[in-house]
Amino acid sequence: MILFFFLFLILFEFYAYRSIKLVFKSNLKNLYIITNAIIYLLFFSYIFLFYEGKFNAFFSYNFTIIFILFICKSIIILFLFLEDILRLVGVFFNIIQTKKKIDLSRRKFISKTALFLGAIPVPIMLHGVFKGRYNYKVVKHIIKYKDLPKNFDGYKITHISDFHCGSFEKRKKIEYAMNLINEQNSDIILFTGDFVNNTYDEIIPWKNTFKKLKAKHGKYSVLGNHDYGDYYNWSSEDDKKENFKNLIKIQNEMGFKILMNESIYISKENEKIALIGVENWGDRFKKNGDIDKAISNIDQNDFKVLMSHDPSHWEKKIIDHDEHFHLTLSGHTHGLQFGIEIPGLIKWSPVKYRYKYWAGVYENKSQFINVNRGFGVLGFPGRVGIWPEISVIELKKS
Repeated sequence: MILFFFLFLILFEFYAYRSIKLVFKSNLKNLYIITNAIIYLLFFSYIFLFYEGKFNAFFSYNFTIIFILFICKSIIILFLFLEDILRLVGVFFNIIQTKKKIDLSRRKFISKTALFLGAIPVPIMLHGVFKGRYNYKVVKHIIKYKDLPKNFDGYKITHISDFHCGSFEKRKKIEYAMNLINEQNSDIILFTGDFVNNTYDEIIPWKNTFKKLKAKHGKYSVLGNHDYGDYYNWSSEDDKKENFKNLIKIQNEMGFKILMNESIYISKENEKIALIGVENWGDRFKKNGDIDKAISNIDQNDFKVLMSHDPSHWEKKIIDHDEHFHLTLSGHTHGLQFGIEIPGLIKWSPVKYRYKYWAGVYENKSQFINVNRGFGVLGFPGRVGIWPEISVIELKKS
């Protein structure tokens, strides 16, 4: 598999270099080769020599450079490949001339066009890294229910998800976002998993910042797939268990009550709604979530708000469950941190081909789910078109 990957990489780079070779002079060609060699050397050196299960800022930005260049080179290669196909078809059917001079002139024009178009993603992606990841958006929804308890008419939920604290960088930006959450003056704050990338100590520098989050009826959270420490190379199973124990502890210290396959009642005067939280259950991911255990102490007729990290849980288990779950809150997808959204016109991201429910509010069988686009970033340290989200959901009695 590794051999196949490196073979693909060599062919990929060779094909892209053909365009560079035609357009630029020898000095720039040499600079291109040396720069690419250094970038790849740093990347693979870290992977094979220094990686211990945790990606630092150096790796993150090195990966980002490779990712941006890969997008640019893919556009270049697409144009060259299409031109090669057309030229071969023309030769085969004797439609075009194959004189070298004509070929080189045509090839140079195609290469220049490809390089121009391939350069377009660079400023867009860089904006996503330095600005887009902090472009916090408050997204408001009003959802109406016939059976909502009267005293909860107008009840406001702030829904946040996927902090991924290990990717945090600019303190002022994070503090601004926390203030923005508090400004919503919601009745309750609900966080739907992935507090960290890998280890609990990612939270420590931000502990006092998260303590500032306030809501009338408190803060509650559930676990996401990253919160279990499954993507880190632990020296022992005991260390992994200790990390998990500390993750629970530090969330409690910050004022978050973690619901792990359990439920509680939120009361308002003489009425109540059930708040249910399950551990992570994801299609192709960890399946610790036990919805039947979580609802074992509530009544069938209760108004139910469910917190479940992965929206595939709603699709695969919740929609057709014997119980009726009025509102489910999820995250996980991040909207892939890349897409195009123009309200009322277009909503697209490649992640839609993996997750049917990937961002925003959906309804099925009179049950609703809100899939939060996520607060932080993972992998690519930026966002393009899919901005970090603070969801505010107002429950209304219809």
